[in-house]
Amino acid sequence: MNPFDDNETISLEVIDATLAGEAVQPEYAELAELTLILAGQRPIPQEDFTTALDEQVARRFARPSSRTPRPVRWRWLFTPGAALGALAAVVAVIVVAGGIAGSDKSSSSAKLGPSASGSRAAASAPAVAQSSASASAPAQRQSPTAVAAPAPAPTATGRQIVQSAQLSLSTKPTNVDGVAQQVFDVIAAQNGVVRSSQVTAANNANGYAQFQLSVPSSNLGQTMAALSQLHGANVVSRTDSTRDITQQVGGVGMRLADARALHRALVRKLASATTTAEIDGLNGQIGAVEARIARLQTSLRSLHRQVNLSDISLTINAAMVPGHPVSSGGGFTLGKAAHDAGRVLVVAAGVALVALAVLVPLGIVIALALWIAHAVRQRRREQALDLV
Repeated sequence: MNPFDDNETISLEVIDATLAGEAVQPEYAELAELTLILAGQRPIPQEDFTTALDEQVARRFARPSSRTPRPVRWRWLFTPGAALGALAAVVAVIVVAGGIAGSDKSSSSAKLGPSASGSRAAASAPAVAQSSASASAPAQRQSPTAVAAPAPAPTATGRQIVQSAQLSLSTKPTNVDGVAQQVFDVIAAQNGVVRSSQVTAANNANGYAQFQLSVPSSNLGQTMAALSQLHGANVVSRTDSTRDITQQVGGVGMRLADARALHRALVRKLASATTTAEIDGLNGQIGAVEARIARLQTSLRSLHRQVNLSDISLTINAAMVPGHPVSSGGGFTLGKAAHDAGRVLVVAAGVALVALAVLVPLGIVIALALWIAHAVRQRRREQALDLV
């Protein structure tokens, strides 16, 4: 006995055919579209969960063997000499790592301070409140590693995610046109669209360019990496933003399905209407519902466009970058060698001092323990001889 009536059975068959990618009859197009909307919102299990479930199915959910390999007993590690050597090695590693990290931190702070404070473009960059990740850099030449850092991207979980980015570059006044042309080339290569652009080239610091770009969301990371590596330009600031609109898309889809169901009901009611007043009233209601359906379809298309296309706001500022004088200490000199040798000797002396501070008390304790043990053994021997 079939627990469903004919309409429910047909609806289930239409849903199965839609999920299988098969074509359905035109009168069931609304049900097929609602099925695709709901299917796009279903949660996708994590890869770790599916892998563990497949392994359990492969072994028919049998419990793993309770036998575990016995741990190897390294008794020699607990001898006094080995423990003492291991402790000294750990202390030496910690001291060396701390000394190197401290020296690197101080040297990097000394190098980054002047360039960051001397950047006019970086000081005038606006603060961004709504951002998931932000990378700032001085107006001087960036290192390739820092510029080529990939943009953070949301994990593909079936959610409807809107992505956007903001990028600020600086270049020499004479390079504004050239950098702007590179922007057009990158967007064309990534199948994007330049929605608006304004380029003002000048031979002074007043040169300026602004772009509003749109690229496919799947190419956002590659596009930002390419724009961050434009020849002759330096990254001043970069912001990547994400926004989840899954619930909003689902709400619009539900309201659209309800409006279409109401439209079908009104059309059926109009077919059985007999009086002129009733027909006019139903026609007015149908017109209002059709206008609502059109608005909801427009909203749904706009949301899908926001998910499929990512917007990028790009600005290029001309900055008077002073030349980099060649310092006398740029290469390997005897002065640098002497300085490095002094640092090595200081670190070695520090390691030796800390090792002595640790080893001397331990040596005293061990010597005292050995002396007590020797005295106890000697006393026992004397007692045994007295008994004889």
